[in-house]
Amino acid sequence: MSRLAARLGLNTIFAKVLIISLSILGVTFLVFNLVSTQLVRRDMFDRQQGMEGAELRRTVKLLETAASERWTESMVSTALKVVVPPQMKSILVIDSTGRYMQVGDVPLPASEIKSIISEANIGSSGQFRSQMIENESGKWIVSSQYVPSIDRYVVSLSTGFQRDFRRWQNLSWLAIAVALAVSAVFSWLFSRYMTTRIRRMSLGAERFAKGDFDTPIRDASPDELGRLAGSLNRMAVDLGALEQTRRDFLANVSHDLRSPLTSIHGYVEAILDGTIPGEKADRYLRITQEQTVRLMKLVNDLLDMSKIESGQFDVQPAEFDLAETVRLLLARMESTFRHHGVRYEIKGRVDSEPGPAPGAWSGMGDEGAGDGPGQTQGAWSGTGNEGAGDGLAVGSGKVIVVGDAHRLEQVMVNLIQNAMAFSPQGSTVYVTLDAQEEQACLTVRDEGIGMSPEETERIWERFYKTDEARSGRGGTGIGLSIVKHILDAHGSRIAVRSEQGRGSSFSFCLQRAAGGAGAEAAADEQQD
Repeated sequence: MSRLAARLGLNTIFAKVLIISLSILGVTFLVFNLVSTQLVRRDMFDRQQGMEGAELRRTVKLLETAASERWTESMVSTALKVVVPPQMKSILVIDSTGRYMQVGDVPLPASEIKSIISEANIGSSGQFRSQMIENESGKWIVSSQYVPSIDRYVVSLSTGFQRDFRRWQNLSWLAIAVALAVSAVFSWLFSRYMTTRIRRMSLGAERFAKGDFDTPIRDASPDELGRLAGSLNRMAVDLGALEQTRRDFLANVSHDLRSPLTSIHGYVEAILDGTIPGEKADRYLRITQEQTVRLMKLVNDLLDMSKIESGQFDVQPAEFDLAETVRLLLARMESTFRHHGVRYEIKGRVDSEPGPAPGAWSGMGDEGAGDGPGQTQGAWSGTGNEGAGDGLAVGSGKVIVVGDAHRLEQVMVNLIQNAMAFSPQGSTVYVTLDAQEEQACLTVRDEGIGMSPEETERIWERFYKTDEARSGRGGTGIGLSIVKHILDAHGSRIAVRSEQGRGSSFSFCLQRAAGGAGAEAAADEQQD
């Protein structure tokens, strides 16, 4: 059956739309004809009954006049022929013995006339009666009235109603046939128009599937198909941008993989064949280690992005000390700060800290800033410059928050590395922790190249990298996308503020553990 339908072309949308349209039209006209037939039949019958009644009353009046003036039967017959209209109709004047006089054009034998009159069950009351009688000859309207003054039954047999109704019915079927023919033509044109538009979209979608995103689907209609065409065109634009971004991403990943691998291979080979003296091997091994860490970060980012896309990326919230995490993280990243020639300044406010400057964290990552935190109680200080990291310290305040410490450290590493990567040498990266009663907020601000508002809107997209000046600093464009996903999983919103030439600022907040700052202060007292 399906093969036959395919051969006949019935599996196409054009055929289906045309068949459905013609079926709807056919059913509509059929229902219309059935309903109109019943209504017209009823209306024509009622009007015919009224006409029959009026004519029968004129006939009765004529017969009463003829009886009072003693007309002969021939005179009555002649007068009745004048009264009876020239159509398929007969008037019967029946006496009490059953003998009747017929005037009219209905060619029926006497036996059939008697059968019709018998079936009509004519009564002896003086009231007008009219009914429809159907026999082998057709349908008849039988109207009758008994006239007591002359002791006669006056009966009218008429087929005019049936004849008029058949004429109307034939004209109605003719009109329906013409309407169906015209509707079929318009249905064919409409189906061809709609399927042409759908075929145009199908061909456009196939072009998009093959990677040709430069030829849009042309359909300017404001209806649903026009809006679908617009959506497909917008999808093509987005896919084209994504495809270009993917190519750039692959190029960046290839470069980011090739560069450290080439360095690692070259240094290891040089160490093994003795090109690098033994006393300098440690230095080049450290460089090799840095390149290995860079590769590990890239691979981890790619794995995290793969987990995000497959829906397998999750977080495991637990209570941890955010202040301690930040301190240890910056301590580990001091060599990175020195490598980029960038300083850092750590400051913040902790509600639970006692003293004249409650909870103040401050410090300038400059030369010699690591002598100790004696200037301000609970101060941290650090630097990205040579020999300035020994004095890194932390005050007694704790900031216990709820979250996945590993994932949130990944967030902070990405933000700090971005800040360093896009900051000029000698500038400062500011890390601020603002611990309030209900939440703790961390801000990373740099003095780098900044971003435009359009770039700020798109930095969370996968593989997106801003202008060439920013792209030339490395990276794959997925770090901030992972950052946003991690914070979304924590129910935290990350905010960014940026101005070209004046740097960028990234902030996010975490929920503090139950009990807030009071619980953390009590924990500190218990440790003391």
